[in-house]
Amino acid sequence: MKKYRSPNLIKYLYISPIFLLIGIVYLYPLIGVIIASFHNIRLGALEGTYVGLDNYRLILSDPVFWRSVKTTLVWTFCSAVVQVLVPTFLAIYINQKLKSTHFIMTSILLPWIVPMVGMAVAMRWMLLPGVGIFDEILKHLGTRVDFLGSPNEAMATLVIFNAWKWLPWGVLLTIAALQTIPEELYEAARMDGANWGRLLSHITLPLLEKMIWFIGFLVLVWNFNAFDVIWITTRGGPGQSMQTLSVLIYRRAFRTFRLGEGSTIATICVIGLAIIGVLYFKYLSPKEEI
Repeated sequence: MKKYRSPNLIKYLYISPIFLLIGIVYLYPLIGVIIASFHNIRLGALEGTYVGLDNYRLILSDPVFWRSVKTTLVWTFCSAVVQVLVPTFLAIYINQKLKSTHFIMTSILLPWIVPMVGMAVAMRWMLLPGVGIFDEILKHLGTRVDFLGSPNEAMATLVIFNAWKWLPWGVLLTIAALQTIPEELYEAARMDGANWGRLLSHITLPLLEKMIWFIGFLVLVWNFNAFDVIWITTRGGPGQSMQTLSVLIYRRAFRTFRLGEGSTIATICVIGLAIIGVLYFKYLSPKEEI
């Protein structure tokens, strides 16, 4: 008699290694952070003291935490908008005007290839007043801008820099989606008298909707968790103007050595990001074609 094997079981066995990897790399540390959030732990201690919800009460009543929440939301929203809109329209332009120019497609990858740490250190030196190249250029033009020393300028500068760093990723994904749009659709629309604006609004953008949605979700998550670009360039300053939740977690856990409070903020971030993800999928998901 032949043994019957369920096809579904075989499929799950094939993908079980990736689930095991996710469990080891993501789930195990996440569970550890959640458990640590209920303890008062000092760096180097073998074990912490169970404090229940005291860490949550302390964090949720801390005005520094709520300022960091506000900064994180502003940073995430502004960065996500720029990183969705600019790559989309730049990709449309490149796809229409420079289809055969492979050099442009290759060179646009450069900001994405260079590690963020190296780029952030170089950008910090270039923006420093008195020694940076941008300060020298503006000085010759008769004006001065403290790019990293003023709260408003620091936010705008980092949003632009971060968007430039991830610009190639968004452009390449959008161009890949544009290449799947049949040229016959544009030709038929042009024969009906459609101008560039109507081609964009009735063909290009609707057919790019799923890719724009996908890019939007990823940049939302990435920017919410961004740490390296902010810490390397501003250390969360000036003052606390660029202190996002990621920076606050690092400071609480590894600068003031309050691991329990740092774990509490991290747990709150996970819950908040999960809520944002649910709302994003529920209200911004592309409509299914009937």
